[in-house]
Amino acid sequence: MVSELRKNKLNYVFDTFFDVNKDGSIEKNDFELAVENIARIRGYKAGDANYKDVNDRFLQIWDKLRIFADTNKDNKVSREEWLALWNEPLNEEWKQLYMNFMFRLQDTSGDGTIDEAEFTNVCQTFGISGDESKKAFSKISGDGKVDIDIKVYEGLWKDYFSSDDAAASGNSIFGKTSFP
Repeated sequence: MVSELRKNKLNYVFDTFFDVNKDGSIEKNDFELAVENIARIRGYKAGDANYKDVNDRFLQIWDKLRIFADTNKDNKVSREEWLALWNEPLNEEWKQLYMNFMFRLQDTSGDGTIDEAEFTNVCQTFGISGDESKKAFSKISGDGKVDIDIKVYEGLWKDYFSSDDAAASGNSIFGKTSFP
């Protein structure tokens, strides 16, 4: 059973990062819109290598999400299917793929760490304010004392998706510092 805190965190990710067109479900179109937003902000043009890379990675996430979460096979992931996905231990492949995807999406320089500018840029792409995302980065980085490499990110990721501790640093990994 998913706790109320975890449910709030999962719903936040659903609403902020996946249901881009805000129609109440996750569909391929949401991923296409996200690619367009990221490409516009980063200056990628359709057909160039960076655009293709982002597009391919987003569509890979969509394909795996559909396989693991779309239990009624309607090519949509409902909120209920989304919540069930995270309560199912058999979906570790999806969870690992999504974590690696998000790390790579945020590590725009490719240097193996996520800095504040990279973090806030991605958050703002998805409509999170600069102030809120900077506060969130401060929380996950221990006020800038911790480099956010893949190992640190993995620990923060586990906090976000597994922890019922409202004060866990990982709760801010998606740019929000508190949950109701």
